[in-house]
Amino acid sequence: MSRKGEHELIVACREAGRQLAATFQPVVPFLLQAGVSMAAYTGGLAAAQAAGMALRVSCATPIAGPIGGLLGVGLASAASGQASIKCRQYLQDKQNPLLQPWKGVRAEDLLVDAVLGIAMFKVMGGRFRSVMPSDLSKVGAIARESLPATHAEYATDASRVELARYFRRDGCHHCGTRRGKVIGDHMPPNKYVKQYIATAKRSLLSNPYMRQMASALNIQTGTPRQRYYPQCTSCMQKQSSAIRNDKKVLVFHQVLHHGGRSQSWHYAGALLGMRHYSSTSSSGSSSAKDSNGRRR
Repeated sequence: MSRKGEHELIVACREAGRQLAATFQPVVPFLLQAGVSMAAYTGGLAAAQAAGMALRVSCATPIAGPIGGLLGVGLASAASGQASIKCRQYLQDKQNPLLQPWKGVRAEDLLVDAVLGIAMFKVMGGRFRSVMPSDLSKVGAIARESLPATHAEYATDASRVELARYFRRDGCHHCGTRRGKVIGDHMPPNKYVKQYIATAKRSLLSNPYMRQMASALNIQTGTPRQRYYPQCTSCMQKQSSAIRNDKKVLVFHQVLHHGGRSQSWHYAGALLGMRHYSSTSSSGSSSAKDSNGRRR
């Protein structure tokens, strides 16, 4: 190819690049706000999990677990909305919004974002308790499917095959990792089942009349039914030590995990941030709005 041909090719490529950039330029602010909102939402959920770890509240903690998760989703949603607003402000005036982080913050925006975020999280298949960390002695935050435990010691070959499928799809029911070998985790653990049986024998439930009364009141009197959940080797080792020493051990899990009925709730933060999206292509239109995107 001659130099003239090379020059014409370079010019054509540059022109195509400019046209491509002009085509996608209106989409860039949208993608930026969605990405920032998603990051803030994920960070908020991670912070909620860390708070649960500090307060010793797990996904299995009655009442406090679901409430802690609900509050965490609300705070993460409010943070997602504010991140979207700050990103929009930066795109409009090119000033760092972090220099004045509380400028333009409105209580009604925080409240609406929190309520909408909680509603979207639930409607899209999220479980509030799964926001909290996992307790190794209980069913984990990422538990989705399980198998009946027909043997007290080890899972059968057929059960291992099915558990491996769960493990590849959803990860360890405690931490969410998909790496390493899958373990069939008895829930409740064998030690607790044996303790329950020994306690029941010494209690009033050893009396047949008391068992009949408990049965009439729908109170469980038989041996707890165990199930197999997919577990990683690391959580299994930590769990063995915790149960042996009767300690409550919590572990962090993946923030955007695959447990529950659906994974659609992963994108609740990005969708929520789009509530504050507005085009910044026209500087005149942008200047005619206040810090919250409303006409003056």
